[in-house]
Amino acid sequence: AMCAALPRLAALLLLAAASTALLPEDAPQHPTRTLRGASVAPQKAASTAASAGETLPDIQADGVEAVKRWAADRIAVAEQDFSATGGAHVPSPASWAGVVIYHLMPDRFNNGDPSNDDKNVPKEQSDAMANGDLSGGGGLPNWRHGGDIQGIRDRLGYLQDLGVQALWITAMLMHSGGYHGYCTTDLTAVDPGFGSAAELRALVAEAHERNISVVMDVVINHLCDVDTRYVGTPDHEVCAAAMNEAYWTGQQPGASEAGTAGLNFSSAFFPPFRTEAFFNRCGPNSMLDTSGNTPAAIFGDFAEGMLDYNTQNSDFQEIFTNLLKYWIAFADVDGFRVDAAKHVTTDFLAYFSTEVRAYAGELGKTNFLVIGEEAAKNETWKAMSLGKMMSDPQNPLVHGEVPKRLTQRLEELRRTYLADPIFPAPGLGSMYNFEMSGSSRDALRCDEPSTQIKDYFGSETQRTLLAQSVPQPSAEPDAHLWTAIEIHDWPRFLNLHPERLDLLLTGVAWLLTAPGAPILYAGIEQGFNGHCPEQISVDNEAQRDALQEVCDGSAKEDYGSHPDALKRQDMFAHGPFRLGSAVPAVNSTAFVGPFASEAALSRQGAWETDEMLPRDHELYRLVRTLVAFRRSCPALSRGATAFHAASSGNCGLVAFSRFLSVDSAGSLASEPSGDEVVVLINPGGVDGSGEVRLTKLALKGEVGRTDGKRYVDALDHSRTASVRLNASGEASLIFDGESGHLARGAVRLFMPEGTYQPFDAALGISLCNHY
Repeated sequence: AMCAALPRLAALLLLAAASTALLPEDAPQHPTRTLRGASVAPQKAASTAASAGETLPDIQADGVEAVKRWAADRIAVAEQDFSATGGAHVPSPASWAGVVIYHLMPDRFNNGDPSNDDKNVPKEQSDAMANGDLSGGGGLPNWRHGGDIQGIRDRLGYLQDLGVQALWITAMLMHSGGYHGYCTTDLTAVDPGFGSAAELRALVAEAHERNISVVMDVVINHLCDVDTRYVGTPDHEVCAAAMNEAYWTGQQPGASEAGTAGLNFSSAFFPPFRTEAFFNRCGPNSMLDTSGNTPAAIFGDFAEGMLDYNTQNSDFQEIFTNLLKYWIAFADVDGFRVDAAKHVTTDFLAYFSTEVRAYAGELGKTNFLVIGEEAAKNETWKAMSLGKMMSDPQNPLVHGEVPKRLTQRLEELRRTYLADPIFPAPGLGSMYNFEMSGSSRDALRCDEPSTQIKDYFGSETQRTLLAQSVPQPSAEPDAHLWTAIEIHDWPRFLNLHPERLDLLLTGVAWLLTAPGAPILYAGIEQGFNGHCPEQISVDNEAQRDALQEVCDGSAKEDYGSHPDALKRQDMFAHGPFRLGSAVPAVNSTAFVGPFASEAALSRQGAWETDEMLPRDHELYRLVRTLVAFRRSCPALSRGATAFHAASSGNCGLVAFSRFLSVDSAGSLASEPSGDEVVVLINPGGVDGSGEVRLTKLALKGEVGRTDGKRYVDALDHSRTASVRLNASGEASLIFDGESGHLARGAVRLFMPEGTYQPFDAALGISLCNHY
């Protein structure tokens, strides 16, 4: 993610397309490891680590070698600090295949500690608030709203009730003050408006107690400082081209200064990085530069004040990576989500991914996740960053068309990554499957034919990406790639159809039965639609009109036209920017207006009675049911996919099977390759009845089906069907009575008899036998 002022690449890709594992309850606790040697004095108190008061070395005054020693020594301090708590680092999940991820932005999720609401608030916001001007300083929708780490801790019970297995929290390190957190200014401290390092560690520990893993969002492309200025004007095009030439030919970083300009660092600039050698210095990009595939996308600044790291510099790579290892040791996080991975060099991604996994392994976290946001327009660009990185891990000199700098780095890293028992490869462990996600979203919102979902599977696009993927144990190569129908960078799934709950029901049904690791963006289970209430609760007419202008942006979804704030509505009572929902009870809480008093915020009750978190409506129940079903079925979490049917019309039927192939069944004899779930989804048309009536469905896929075998809908055992094999051995599913009738918004989950448990009335489904 970039700063909120800059439109998002992922949204561009998605709109142009119109075109993680449960921590086992019995997981062994890894013993506390022996601390590595350190040249720093012993930590005086556990609470002082990672504090804003830490003295930071200045690379200009102290030199690069001193900064490298400091960054390495901090890791030992973090290990000592964590050891002092008396606990042990929690092992990584045995597998990230099919993990259900809950994704939230701290500022918008829940305000659990009103006392930190005034911390690191931009001056423009604080001045506007002091003057009672809700339209000033960027306006209320773009202000900090007060959500924090304590607010997340307060709702871990809610997340456990929903059944999620991993938590992806957007950027939390010290930043320039924007609510989103993606303009990092200091890698050694947590932003005080979100809380403290100690609170982050407590959050992770409490999540682990509930078998929820935590993935920490880190910004790897840039460092923010609006007061640092260029000395002169860079020649943007010449600079990016020269750096790209060095990258592809394997020249040493810094060999060419063509087109660069100097930097006049501000007094507040992060001291360990206060050197021109750590930045590309090619100047700011245009939107076209950033969204494209030219050298500027890698070597240019996102925007003024967002200085692009020189990620080819080996000293930078070492220091940066060690500063991030610190958070594994200190907070016990289970993975890093690396932001804007498209915009850094692949040699850095290889170094960072390999070194981070190796270090986490030393702590017992032998399957630490490094997941990249690669919002590129072609899969080859993405494939170069994933897994094998278009290279032979055993012999990096055998490779596809990759930069020589990458090959050089892989040769240096080869021994380290090949020693990894789970991931013997150098690249990102996973990435977002944006192509599958975007095409599916378009079809499920009735913007494109349902065939668009089916056509991705088996396409050259899919094959290019999966060829580089390193599968999780006994899983298909796409099972750990993250999938979504909405995230914080996209307009809400229901934005164009704000009251169409049926579309969201079928959307989440696809998300939770399709291959990959599905992302539930905060509020999707409550029907959030990103629409303002009819009345804005502001007396001043000019301010009200300014806020209404933001709200009116919901009618637009073209690149750069949809306000980020509408994608990121508040999810807590008394939040000043609570937008609408397709769920009536949640929609009744919508409010845009002044902040509540601290007294009102302090009266917020437990999550079980929170008016923003009702759990008795159809959507929440379906999400909770399907999450539990997915977790119980290996065929869904790590199995293969075969499509049976997809309508050529918009919003039509989608029918597919998830099953355990020979590869995904692995060595688990209790999981035969014939395990199968036949999924039928009917989003229905925007107009008309949208009904589908099936009497027979031809079945595809290498599944061991038997003639006459009965299948039962896990959601309703009165709906049944039977397999029929023709003379050629081709299988069809014959539906009994009305079992093949799907009204608009209907979902069916047919399973062979004997592969499911008795019906669970509380969940409203039969879980798979493997649960």
